[in-house]
Amino acid sequence: MVVLRPFQKEALNALRSLQHVICVAPTGSGKTLILEEWVRKYRKRTLLITPLIALARQQVADLQNRGFRVRVSTGGRTELPLDDTEIWIVSPEALMSDSRRVALDYWRPELMVVDECHCLWDWGEEFRPAFNRIPSLLERFNITRSLWLTATLPVSARASLKKLLPSSVIEIGQFDLPENFRLTVQELSSADRLDALLRWTSSQDEHGIIFAQTRANAERIGRLMTVFGKRTVTYHAGLSSEERHIIENQIKTASTEIIVATSAFGMGMNHKHLRWVVVWQPPSTLLSLTQAIGRAGRDPAKPGKALVLWNLDDFRLMLNRKPESIRASQRYFQELGHTQRFLESRECRSVALKRYFQAQPGTVRCRSCDNCQI
Repeated sequence: MVVLRPFQKEALNALRSLQHVICVAPTGSGKTLILEEWVRKYRKRTLLITPLIALARQQVADLQNRGFRVRVSTGGRTELPLDDTEIWIVSPEALMSDSRRVALDYWRPELMVVDECHCLWDWGEEFRPAFNRIPSLLERFNITRSLWLTATLPVSARASLKKLLPSSVIEIGQFDLPENFRLTVQELSSADRLDALLRWTSSQDEHGIIFAQTRANAERIGRLMTVFGKRTVTYHAGLSSEERHIIENQIKTASTEIIVATSAFGMGMNHKHLRWVVVWQPPSTLLSLTQAIGRAGRDPAKPGKALVLWNLDDFRLMLNRKPESIRASQRYFQELGHTQRFLESRECRSVALKRYFQAQPGTVRCRSCDNCQI
């Protein structure tokens, strides 16, 4: 028998009342269980929009293992829903094609679920504009319920999303880091950063991830880890689909010690054996940074930890990479400022993140520090 948490029950009740639900809950807390319980209990056709091919592969396998009838249209796969399909998994780009829109019109889902919905805010402006068109599907296909899932959605992004949805919107849950999680931030010169990385990795007994911001850095760090005797794989978008699939299987079976990857790796995936994360160079947004550190610590029975390495030169480089549009540039510089202030801050990191992500005002405390309070 499945025992639901309060936020899961609240979400299911809201969906039953024909509401649109924005659900923010910690990594590994069971957000996807809301979808599963909805389909299992009500047997209503559900459209699941997912951002990454690797994540879709895991979702298909997990849902089919649990007995759901699933079809998928992501990347090169072009499965269309059948009459008995319960869950149709699609990427935003695939859903915008004429053939899939015709199929969607015929299939008529009663619930639309947007997994990792922060991607709409983080990627939709320029990188993957198909995300920005997702809310319009509700009216276009008369979908009366939607569920927007993420662990990280800033206050400003929630407000923007609510404006794009029908009036019956409810916000459920709140941001938090995984339980029993330790975050360390070190300001280091580029010359000292490699020594810090080697000290960190040599002291770890369990498996982990190193995040790099570019493919070139990922390849370079991966070679270094191999030289120092670590079983290492490097994962980024420059690999072929076959190469990525092989590496995903290696990671799933825990046959590699260290994964060196660019930022999108691991989003939404439930790799409980990954206990630590190193962020080699900070990303431009606090959302992306929080997503990266949230890849570890998915097993509440064991502690998770993350190390973020940075210095001011990282931000000088990022200042030269502004987006083309004025609107995107304004937000880019604003988010860059949030990230830099967070790394420079001397207050509790957990409290600083809650201040950025929390929708509800009031007192915020850190679980591990009685003196942390805002």
